[in-house]
Amino acid sequence: MSEMPDLNTALLMVKTRLNRMSTDTSLDDYLIQRIQGAMEELNRMMRADLDDSTADMLLLVDFTVWQYQNRDQSGAQPAWLRQRLRERFLRKEVGAS
Repeated sequence: MSEMPDLNTALLMVKTRLNRMSTDTSLDDYLIQRIQGAMEELNRMMRADLDDSTADMLLLVDFTVWQYQNRDQSGAQPAWLRQRLRERFLRKEVGAS
């Protein structure tokens, strides 16, 4: 069984996507909670069982950043994110058969 995505790597990637310096630790605790919440949501919502693959790490980071940037707004996910979530779900379903 593959390992879960590394939280420290995910944190650095989220900070990069948010244009925050890696040395700025003022939001680290909050961002780590967001990353963990996004991972739990993806695993629950899609039975994704995210692993440490590059594709899953990028999905986790993109989903976390999208949630963070849209936390006070209503609206649908962008098409590119919906498509990636759908593809990840289908990959899991095909692999399970």
